[in-house]
Amino acid sequence: MAWAVLAAWVLAGCMPRPAGDGWAGWQRMPLHAAEFFQLWQRGGDRLLITFGPAGTTDTTGLFLVPGEGGGGEAPSGAVRVAQPLRRAALLSTTHASFLSALGRADAVVGCAHVDRLRDSLVLALARTGAIAEIGGAEGVDREKVLMLAPQALFVYPYGGGANLTALGPLPVIPVAEYLEPDPLGRAEWIRAFGVLLGRDSLAQARFAAILQRYGQVRASVPPGLPRPEVFFGSSWKGTWSVPSGRSYMARLIDDAGGHYLFDDRRTEGNINVDLEQVLLVGARAAFWGRVLDEQRPVRPGDVAGDDGRILALPAFRGHGAFFANSRTSDLFGQAGLEPDVVLQDLAAIFHPSLFPGHRPVYFRPVQ
Repeated sequence: MAWAVLAAWVLAGCMPRPAGDGWAGWQRMPLHAAEFFQLWQRGGDRLLITFGPAGTTDTTGLFLVPGEGGGGEAPSGAVRVAQPLRRAALLSTTHASFLSALGRADAVVGCAHVDRLRDSLVLALARTGAIAEIGGAEGVDREKVLMLAPQALFVYPYGGGANLTALGPLPVIPVAEYLEPDPLGRAEWIRAFGVLLGRDSLAQARFAAILQRYGQVRASVPPGLPRPEVFFGSSWKGTWSVPSGRSYMARLIDDAGGHYLFDDRRTEGNINVDLEQVLLVGARAAFWGRVLDEQRPVRPGDVAGDDGRILALPAFRGHGAFFANSRTSDLFGQAGLEPDVVLQDLAAIFHPSLFPGHRPVYFRPVQ
């Protein structure tokens, strides 16, 4: 079955196809919010389908995880993955948190950019020399990967397949959790890792707990409460880039009881906004947020892009500047598995009276 045909079929949500192409008996497993992977089952067998930036029209892989007594005919193009994975290599440090959350930090034998690891369990193993460096600015060290003999290599779909030829039959599994527009969709990738690592029941339990905690925080913000206007973005050489209204940050701001100023821009990806429009729209904002990477204490000017015109806006005059510092918190790793913590940080910024004494973990107001 060609990838395009498969993608169209999956998008249409059809039932498994007739016997003869490997789809007989397969049933799709329900997911809560994730859009960039699917799980299917046939008896004890599991099938993971991964998608790239274009969604279900951009299938990046099919991975068969045979169950006990399984191993029947596989869908065309499916790659068999050892069950459970006991040795894995990571192209992105952000994937370490998923293995750690499932009690399988010990399965990581190699990682690109080991010096950027933030997960405490995986980092501790790396410091003992148990995890090898497999790549850096020059790309993936294919010989090192092969020497480590992992049973799978986890990559990211955007550029993640570059320089990965000559890896033989090694399953290369794209993980696109960062593309999920719903915070719970990002966390739900623990389900995909659970299937691959033989921890499916634990993964389901962990996600159910995340879902419950997130709902509790969201419910703690009364729906009738006034919703302050919120600007969020980053700047480069005078041009600001802001998330669309259909994005991870837009959803978090909404669930935290704020009103994202670009909520009506429902395009895919970020939106470039010139300074004139930023000043016009930003004049309505009570809060102004940004992601930073700073070793020193964050100043209002850091959030404003060191632009005096922005510093003169109401959000900054009213002490509404807030930020997340990826240098001091695992914003791109552990935060994905703690959307409830991220949500409470934001809700406490927008509605501090609802969360007295809250100690921020990821997002915090500028002091």
